[in-house]
Amino acid sequence: MQFVHFCKIEHGSSNQTAATVTKSVTINEDLSWSVNVHGHKLIAGKCNALCCVKDKITTKAALSRLVHQIDSLSVCSRNPDSHFLELADARKGIFHSPSKNMVAFIDSFFPVMFEDEMYSRTLRCNECELLVTNNRCDTCKQYRCTLRALHSQWLRQQKKTANHASISSHTNFRYLKTPERQQRIRRLRNEIVNKRKEVERLKSYVNVATEQHGIYIEEALEKDIKQIMEEKSNEIRKTYQADSFQCIFWNQQLELLKLKDKRQIRWHPMIIRWCLSLKLLSSASYHALRSSNLVILPSERTLRDYTNIVKAKTGFSTGIDAQLCHEANIDSIPDHEKYVCLVFDEVKIKEDLVFDKHSLELVGFVQIGDINTHLSKFESCSMPQKTPVAPQLATHMLSFMVSGIMTDLQFPYVSFPCSTISGDQLYSMVWGCIRRLETCGFKVLAVTCDGASSNRTFMKLHQSGDNLTYKTINPYANEDRPLFFISDPSHLIKTVRNCWANSYGHSYTRKLKINGQDISWQHLVDLYKAHRGPDCATLGLSILPKLKWEHIELNSYSKMRVDLAAQVLSTTVAEAFAYENSPHTKETERFVRIFDKFFDLMNTRNTKEFVLKRKPNLAPYINNPETEERLKWLQDVFLPYLDEWEAYAHAQEHLSSAEQIKLCLSQETLQGLRITVHAFIELVRYLLKQPRVVYVLSAKLSQDCVESLFGKQRMRGGYCENPNVSSFISGAQSLRVQSSTAIQPRRGNCRLRVVDDVCIDDRPLPKRKRISKKK
Repeated sequence: MQFVHFCKIEHGSSNQTAATVTKSVTINEDLSWSVNVHGHKLIAGKCNALCCVKDKITTKAALSRLVHQIDSLSVCSRNPDSHFLELADARKGIFHSPSKNMVAFIDSFFPVMFEDEMYSRTLRCNECELLVTNNRCDTCKQYRCTLRALHSQWLRQQKKTANHASISSHTNFRYLKTPERQQRIRRLRNEIVNKRKEVERLKSYVNVATEQHGIYIEEALEKDIKQIMEEKSNEIRKTYQADSFQCIFWNQQLELLKLKDKRQIRWHPMIIRWCLSLKLLSSASYHALRSSNLVILPSERTLRDYTNIVKAKTGFSTGIDAQLCHEANIDSIPDHEKYVCLVFDEVKIKEDLVFDKHSLELVGFVQIGDINTHLSKFESCSMPQKTPVAPQLATHMLSFMVSGIMTDLQFPYVSFPCSTISGDQLYSMVWGCIRRLETCGFKVLAVTCDGASSNRTFMKLHQSGDNLTYKTINPYANEDRPLFFISDPSHLIKTVRNCWANSYGHSYTRKLKINGQDISWQHLVDLYKAHRGPDCATLGLSILPKLKWEHIELNSYSKMRVDLAAQVLSTTVAEAFAYENSPHTKETERFVRIFDKFFDLMNTRNTKEFVLKRKPNLAPYINNPETEERLKWLQDVFLPYLDEWEAYAHAQEHLSSAEQIKLCLSQETLQGLRITVHAFIELVRYLLKQPRVVYVLSAKLSQDCVESLFGKQRMRGGYCENPNVSSFISGAQSLRVQSSTAIQPRRGNCRLRVVDDVCIDDRPLPKRKRISKKK
């Protein structure tokens, strides 16, 4: 018997002339049979619909039943869903198993009919049965679940990629994958092209509107505007004081309208400072505002003449010393207003080199003062090295600010590009600043810094004996005046909160305990869930109004926020613990109350805040019994509390020394708290004994001024989160001229400096003389 073939020929549609073999049955010489469906060979053992057919066809009746059975069966529709096909196209039409074997692929050999719709392509499994009694075989049904999971995962990945590649995404390019980076670059280019087209369209629209509906202002109309402003000047003078900024601005604009040549105007110093503040935010916006002719403002070249009176550079400068003396009016202020605090801190900057065309030097290398630079070079040369040491790029900027203790002076004094600073290098920088300030006539009474290791080493260099070093002798002072060291209270309150957060929570590196009771972060978590959590049934008023989830679940960003730490360690939280009246949280309540009072005592900002907030601890320090009582609380209650806590931890002899340390705050925090309290008590008593000193504000000794400086630098040009050395020193020079008129950053790690009335300074600002170019 020869081969016998039975074929079923179908047309895909009425318009299609070509015919295709959909099913074929072959009877071999040994009476075995085989079936092909759309060119794919069917495996009889894997097809449930043909499992009852014998392996060999011996009679015509058996052959007839086989052909009729195959003809009656439907072709498996597989998975022709469009979203599955999109996923397959993204995978180049093939699905692989974890062992790299192909398990499914796109089959486009012949159209498939499914639910009365014709599909030109479908997704077929390798183990597909091909012929079924229904629409889809069991293998394809089971693999459909896998396809759904793969499709959901693919959609999430696409969404994540789209978010990272979107124009509004703030993800840095170095964190993007190559496809995401290329996609965002394409979108940014398209956005730039579209914006340029929109600008051109708006320009043409404005030009057409001006030609059709514009009105030419004649001299008569300009005179009317001048007359209106002159008539309204009386109302302006009645509404605002003569020395107010609003009145100065109005009079300046009126004077400009009267001049034929606007170059004859002499700008008021407050107008110059205000314009510099606007230009620091955005040069393009300032140029657009000046070009609109709505208001008459000084040119950008004029502003540069004021900012470039001193060459912007790193390190000390006699020009900056003169600028500081002019800003503080050092020759005419009384002696008690000459007391200042030297504040310094580091900020991360971008590693970058900029060529200075004036000095013909590259700006961006480490420069930590002449003495430190020469010592570093000598140290590198003395070490045996085969290759010369290349200059190191600066990664941080160490900034020093002069903050007036009895005045509102906040002056960016000097900046040093650095990478890592040691305590001995910091020693020469700090005392170099103090020497120059004392020479200028200031009285440096305190030095404020955070709890960095180099800062603690700097303080220990002044240690004499085993006593705690919180003050030293100022050798540059004309009188017998000490120099006090202050560890920033805002930084201390953050470290205290972080130690508490790690006690039975977060990193679990602490197990705070005193008098047999735990000071656990879980106590605060349970309190929050009971009164502010999702399962809380209380509506309306709450005993924890300011507490949110970001106060409880801390991340690397929220751990640096002072406001979150102050709101957790507050009287409100302590009263909530007292309201619960749990015997297990008594020491936690005491801990919160003590550090809330400590932060209030170290954070007095003005003479009215304690009345508005009804907190006597925020009152200024005056020479009265109440002030002495608060200082005695720091000395007789707060410091003994720290000693008691540390003594209890060391008394647990059944624990190892490492476990004993975990029972208390970190040694760095305890040392910073003791240094700050001892120095602050003696500093306040010293100042209140000086003539003409009425009160002392403790917030003048904090690092808020240097944090505000960093915020203004990041705010420069709209968004400059990571400035380089060149932009930092030029921005600092502009901020020196702006003084108190500089716009405060909306976001930062310190409270905004509220200025009710801007202090009007009529003294002329130093200006660079222009050199006329001779022909």
